[in-house]
This record gives sequence, structure tokens and C-alpha cells, in this order.
Amino acid sequence: MSGYWQERQRVLLVTTECEPFWGESLAAQYIAQLPQRLSNEYEVRILMPKYGLIDDRRWRLHEVKRLSGITIRVGNMDYALNVKVASIPGTRTQVYFLDNHEFWARKGIFLNEVQQPYADNDERIIFFSKGVIAMIKTLKWAPHIIHCNGWMTGLLALYLKYHLQNDPFFGGAKLFFTQYEEQIPELRFSPSLPEKARMDGQIIEVFQRLAGDPYEKLLTEMQSDVKIHKGQPTPEVWMKFYQSLLTQPAI
Repeated sequence: MSGYWQERQRVLLVTTECEPFWGESLAAQYIAQLPQRLSNEYEVRILMPKYGLIDDRRWRLHEVKRLSGITIRVGNMDYALNVKVASIPGTRTQVYFLDNHEFWARKGIFLNEVQQPYADNDERIIFFSKGVIAMIKTLKWAPHIIHCNGWMTGLLALYLKYHLQNDPFFGGAKLFFTQYEEQIPELRFSPSLPEKARMDGQIIEVFQRLAGDPYEKLLTEMQSDVKIHKGQPTPEVWMKFYQSLLTQPAI
């Protein structure tokens, strides 16, 4: 028996989907399976948006009291961040849901009932991205690996890469982004994205390049600086990526 205790590597898994709560691809199944597969070597926390389609009562979501009182600045407005948690049925894996009634209570994800884009989609994505950063800092849970899963989490990846790369809390983490073959919504960021996405009062240059462009440009901006995995996702593939990432430079 070893004479010392070795700390498990912490994986922050930020995703747009996780079964059984919400899924649009096979990745939702694998996200749900991953923490159990990694339990001996890694400590995993899953974060995702609290879509209006997710039923609180059915899945027994409850508010995380110690995370109450967090506000997120989007543009010139402050919005309350509500964090809820639920366990994946049959497991001890907990999923944290980031919510704000104004942004996420609606039944559509990015389109309304007549298939038109919501006017505040920029704000919703920014709120979620900044909410992840604020929540993890409040928990004082510094990750070794940050796995962004699904195209929308690309905005978070850019915040981490271009604004928080020297941050004492996030700067030491390894960043990993997974993207699949499903089509990114044929929508555009608004021209005012840079102003709305400011952090600590600063306009981040990469968001100026995204202003007015299609959402798919998000992936182009990450090609050279973020470790990206495309193709069929499986827990085994991701585990290999995690192991290789730990030998590479941080954000």
C-alpha cells in the first residue's frame, strides 16, 4: 500500500448536452458515462445550461445554496446566476445546471416557435460562458483539464485562451474542445458582440473578429490555439486525450 495519497486530476466538463436531461447527439450518452469511467483517476464536474426543456421536478433539480448571489455582467447589465444540481439516475454523478430565467426559461434552444433566432442569443451564450468561470472560481475548484463539449462552449474556450491564460486560477489548466458533425445553427453573432462580451471592462480582440460573422467562425478562431477533437466521440478516446494533455503546456 502506498505511503502517500495522490490527488486526483480535476476535469471540468462543460457541455451543451448530457443524457438523460438533454441530448442531440451520441455525445450526450458518452458525457453521462465518462465520470464513472474516470472515477479512479479523475474528479469530474459536469456543467451545462438549464434549458427550459429540462423539467426540474422530473429530474429532481435543486438549487445550490452556496452558489447563490452570483451576478454576471453582460454588456452593461448584471444578471443573476442560479445554479441547480441533479444526479444522473443510477449513479453518483452530479450535473450542475446554469440558469437565468430571462435567458433560459424558454422552450427553444436558439430558435423561437416560428423558427426565428432569439434576439438575445449573444447574451445567452456570453452569460453561460461567464457563468461557468464565476461558478468554478466561487467553488475554489481549480481544474487541471477543461473539456468544452459542443460548439456553443467554444466561446468559453476563447475566454479561457485569450483572456484568462495568465489567470492564477485557470491559467494552469489544459484546454480541450470537442466538435461533431452535426450542423452548427446557421445564425450570426451580432455586430455588437465585442461590447457585450467584455470581461473586466476589456474588449477582447478575438470577439471583434467574430462580430457579425456566422457561429461557425467560432471554430475557425480556435483552429491554431486550442486542442480540438473531431469525429466519433467515445469515453475511451477522451480518456486518451486527457492523458496526453497532462504532458503538454497549459492554456
